[in-house]
Amino acid sequence: MNIISIDYDNNKVQCEYNTWDIVSNNEGKFLLLQREEGGRFIAAEADVKKKHIWEVKEIAYRGPNGDTFFYDEDSGILQI
Repeated sequence: MNIISIDYDNNKVQCEYNTWDIVSNNEGKFLLLQREEGGRFIAAEADVKKKHIWEVKEIAYRGPNGDTFFYDEDSGILQI
């Protein structure tokens, strides 16, 4: 999915089909995103430079301070 706009002040990313919440921002290069749909959470990672978002079932994302994140469809993205 292509990124249309990023609103860092409100932690929102708009793509072609959905609006995502920013969970973590890795120096404006990569973003960890989630949205809720039908009572379930969907996770995604975004490459800001390439302006592309891809949905993920597992997270391969490290936060800017070495943070580790865990993804669960029922709970959303949790920081460990």
